[in-house]
Amino acid sequence: MLASFVALVSVALLLVTHEPKKAESGPPPVKAAIVPQIADAKSEAEITFRGKSFSVFQRRLVMPYGGEILSIEIKEGQPVNENESLVKYKLDRQARIQVMGILYPARVLDLKKSIYDQTIGIDKIRNIALKLRKMDLEKAQRQYDDIQELRARSLVEQEAVNNGRRSVETAQKQLLEIQESLRQAVASLSRTQEDLKFFEDKQKRDLDLLEYQTRRSYQDSDIPYDIAFLKAPITGQVLWLSPDLRVNAEVAAGFAAITIAPTNPMVVRCKVHELDLVKLKMGDRGTVVFDAIPDKKFGCKVSRIPWLSRNPALEVPADYEIECLLDNGDGKIKDGLTCNVRVSVAQ
Repeated sequence: MLASFVALVSVALLLVTHEPKKAESGPPPVKAAIVPQIADAKSEAEITFRGKSFSVFQRRLVMPYGGEILSIEIKEGQPVNENESLVKYKLDRQARIQVMGILYPARVLDLKKSIYDQTIGIDKIRNIALKLRKMDLEKAQRQYDDIQELRARSLVEQEAVNNGRRSVETAQKQLLEIQESLRQAVASLSRTQEDLKFFEDKQKRDLDLLEYQTRRSYQDSDIPYDIAFLKAPITGQVLWLSPDLRVNAEVAAGFAAITIAPTNPMVVRCKVHELDLVKLKMGDRGTVVFDAIPDKKFGCKVSRIPWLSRNPALEVPADYEIECLLDNGDGKIKDGLTCNVRVSVAQ
């Protein structure tokens, strides 16, 4: 027993002190390549707004004079060209009086008559009165010379010489008065001519304005003076006709008749919260989908970012009204269509 125990202990010590043979290992695993994951600095996100379409601008045609509507050449939604005739109307009595006052101004007519009368008066002074006074002076001078000669021969008294001298002086005075009258008449004619030029220039300006307002030329004798027109000031589309614009209807001066606007491009105006506004910049691109045209997307870009908010009160967050410009080449977009606008912004 003792010998067996000693043998077991010896074997155990041998196993502990003996270095075990290392196992052969395979080739070390290849380390995976390190690929840096860099975030894209130009990554984008979308901001969505609700908006509504509008024309870039509108032109409203207002009748400058009252009158009776004779014909209407257009309908709502119709495209029109610049200077195209839209409405023809006949001026009312008050408007006709104003037109006649511009075409034949009383002040100009009075000045022309005055110039005619003054010219005749000057001709009379120059060709008749002045010549008569010169003849009177020459006659008085000859008589005075004759009296002086007679006095030298002692054939007349000195008083006759004095009377002859006074006659010459009187004739000279009358000639000077006529010459002064002629000078004053010429100066007055010059002033009247200046006044006429002023009022003729004023008439020309008034006539230019009248032709602009009535959209016609008064040199055209084929058109009666009491006929006027409304013409398209721009190329665009008829957005609105007044319900009171009817043939044979009588309307007053200042009547708003028609609204015309260009329809390409259009703008979409959107209300944007202040937290989204700071992410936007001019020229950001986006898409527009109209509620009435859900199957088509329209490209747009931000064209206006205001500095002032719509609600500046301190109690509520600010929101702003931005504008996005979009192409309307096919003419499907009308004023007032609601839509969703998605704008891509850089992160």
